[in-house]
Amino acid sequence: MSLPDVLRSKRPGRDSYHHGDLQVALIEAAIVLVRKNGPDHLSLRAVAEQVGVSPSAVYHYFPDKDSLISGVGDKLFIDLAQMQKEALSDISGKSARAAKRRYRELGRIYFRWANKEPNLFRLMFGGFCRVDARGTHVDNEAFLMLTKCLDDLLETGVISPQMRRYGELISWSAVQGASTLIVEGHLPEEVFEDLLDGLELALGAGKK
Repeated sequence: MSLPDVLRSKRPGRDSYHHGDLQVALIEAAIVLVRKNGPDHLSLRAVAEQVGVSPSAVYHYFPDKDSLISGVGDKLFIDLAQMQKEALSDISGKSARAAKRRYRELGRIYFRWANKEPNLFRLMFGGFCRVDARGTHVDNEAFLMLTKCLDDLLETGVISPQMRRYGELISWSAVQGASTLIVEGHLPEEVFEDLLDGLELALGAGKK
C-alpha cells in the first residue's frame, strides 16, 4: 500500500497492514509532515494520526522520536543516493572530461534536492539526525559515490594524489555549506555554480 492510498483510506488501523507495511507507512507519513511543517514539529502522535493508527502501534516500531527520525533519515539518504545514481548513469566514459562532469553533477543534484526539499534537508543536516561521531560512511551510498567520483578524477590525472586525500572533506563541506546558506536565504541560488567552479579550482580539476 502506497502512502497516498494510506492517507486516502478510512483510517485502516494496524490490523489492516501486512507485516512491515506499517513501518514503511509511518516513515512516509513522517516525511509528509516534515515536508509540510518542518522537523521541529514532528511527533510520534502526529505520525500516528496521519496514518490512522494508535500511538501504541507507532511505539512498536519506533520507541521514541529519535528512532523515528533515524528511520526517516535513512530513507532520505537512500532517496538522495538514488537520484544521484540516476543522474550519473547518463554520463558515461572514462575520460577526464567525463569524470569532471560526473563530479560536478553529483554536487548539483545534492543542491537541487536541498533547495527543493528544504525541510527534509534541515532534518538530515540540522542536528536532528544523529551522525556517527567517528565520521564513518560505510553504508552511505551517496558518500560512496563521491568517493568514486574523486577516484575517477585521480585516475584520469585531473587531481593529484596529494589533493585526493582531502577530496571528500573539501567537497562535502563546500557543497553542504553553500547549500545550507542558499536554503536559509543567505546566498542567491545562482552562486552555486560559482561554488562548483571554485571547488574544481581548489582541487586542481579546473586546470585540465
